[in-house]
Amino acid sequence: MSSPARLLALTSALLLGAVAGAAAQDSGILYADSLTTEWAVEPTRAGRAQVVGYLHNSNLKDAANVWLRVDQLGADGAVAGSSRRRMVGDVLSGGRSVFAVPVADAGARYRVTVDAADWVKECR
Repeated sequence: MSSPARLLALTSALLLGAVAGAAAQDSGILYADSLTTEWAVEPTRAGRAQVVGYLHNSNLKDAANVWLRVDQLGADGAVAGSSRRRMVGDVLSGGRSVFAVPVADAGARYRVTVDAADWVKECR
């Protein structure tokens, strides 16, 4: 392969790889499928409600600076209200961390999603 053809092939491969990488990150956060939630709505001692659960990390890296979003869903499935809460501490690789987010109504439907996370692979 000649030098100009080799340069063209290399440039094309790099551009295609950059476009594929950008498309994969459009979902919001990198490795979003590595963080999964397990939760329930429970009453507090004060008679209010909260969403409590675990955030599981199946990634090889630790998740730091994790922000959760809890959406209250209306009867039509539309978001009626939302709150954000930062997880306390890191969610270690292969581990889980507990969370609790106060909510307005124990009888409402909710959705819990990860809004943001940083991935680290070192002792901190």
